[in-house]
Amino acid sequence: MKEKLGIHRRKKVRDSTIDDNGMIVIREVRTMKKLFLILIAGFIIILLAGCNKSENTVTITTDRNLYTPAMSSAQGITMTPNFKTQNKYTNLIYHWTTGKGEFIGLGKDVKNQGQAVIWSAIENDTVIDIKNSFDIKLEVIEDGNQKILASTELTVTPNNGFYEVNK
Repeated sequence: MKEKLGIHRRKKVRDSTIDDNGMIVIREVRTMKKLFLILIAGFIIILLAGCNKSENTVTITTDRNLYTPAMSSAQGITMTPNFKTQNKYTNLIYHWTTGKGEFIGLGKDVKNQGQAVIWSAIENDTVIDIKNSFDIKLEVIEDGNQKILASTELTVTPNNGFYEVNK
């Protein structure tokens, strides 16, 4: 008799209704609870994933945007790194590279702990005439695992003996 009525076991019922055909429609509490728990778990995972993502940024501040080696008062363009993070890092390496010219007294490829560098249109102690634009790049690297935390670059454009910084 139970098989004919479609009753196989007792179920906890949240509510029941009668559909257009006169059949009783029953919603199980367990199904609704599972759906609710899955939605809550998904929301928590998305929330935690968003909280763990940190944004590290680095910018380069320059003391001037225009420079010429003919200026008697300026050795070059002083470039200062500005690293912003919400994390606490203890050993950072600032890796500077230039396509043309040099960082005074340091060469084309410099690694330091965040000190400013001075770029000039000098290579091997000789003033050079640069014809094309080039980039100066900066990477902030975590010393222990060599992971690049942030990077930026600026472009230097030559213009009739002057060098203009484009950020």
